[in-house]
Amino acid sequence: MTADRGQLGQPGQLVLELRPAESRHYGSWSERIATVARFSRPDEIHALCEEAHALGARAVLAVVDAPIREALLAFQRWRDVPVWAVVPNMFAFIRDLTDLGMVGAARSRFTRLGPAAMVRTGLGAVTRLGAIRRRDFATGTTLVAEMELAGLRGLRVTRLFLHPQVTEVALAGGVSAVFTALADRAERLGIEAGIVTHNPLRAAAVLGPELGRFAAVVAPCNAKGYKMFPDREACEGLYRRDPGRFIAAEVTAGGAIEPTAALAHVRGLGLAGAVVEPRVVEQAFRAASDGSARR
Repeated sequence: MTADRGQLGQPGQLVLELRPAESRHYGSWSERIATVARFSRPDEIHALCEEAHALGARAVLAVVDAPIREALLAFQRWRDVPVWAVVPNMFAFIRDLTDLGMVGAARSRFTRLGPAAMVRTGLGAVTRLGAIRRRDFATGTTLVAEMELAGLRGLRVTRLFLHPQVTEVALAGGVSAVFTALADRAERLGIEAGIVTHNPLRAAAVLGPELGRFAAVVAPCNAKGYKMFPDREACEGLYRRDPGRFIAAEVTAGGAIEPTAALAHVRGLGLAGAVVEPRVVEQAFRAASDGSARR
């Protein structure tokens, strides 16, 4: 049974958020084990994408691993829904750093590339040898991100985002070169660049007019001020100055706000859209399906 489209009361563009299940927080160990096992299967992720589509989602913001990539490839064969790629996959990269070291982590990504991508990556690295030797943060981040992006071949990617962990480190250090490199790379690929951050005011301060190069800034927005730094009033003041650039995250305030009310709040601010996590999608889809069954 399929839920009616628009059950979530879309605030603009509704976006499904996907990332490796093991990188999420869970209320219990048993919930973690069950959820990670379930979403290790591409068919389960594909089914989630279909539920989100039925509820009105028209883009997927994704940190991509092997199961997510396989699911999105299958999903895009049937649905004209773009992927907004978040790179690099920091959960996997940190795990590889621990197990393999910096060189091993980079090598593991390089060897997954096709021959043409290997050549492009190698030539790009040669032109930046000085920065690589200096262990320049912006250069290292860009190289890892480019290798992961090359591994997404076959997917229709329309926006490119840095992983929020990288973003927060760069913003804290005022390293604007990281964002310039991302925007430049997106322009060369003919796609848009975006930012995912819990510190949108810091992003505006660090980037200044360059913030205009980013088509979307995904940041917390909810009626409780949850994860809105430094506070709700300051963040909403920024959002109101350019609402078409901002997309709400953390809309249910960690589950404290019912999804329809949460999205109504976002809609009231006139923001460009909202990101919803799998748990919200599944709850809303079940509720819509139960309502259809009762009718």
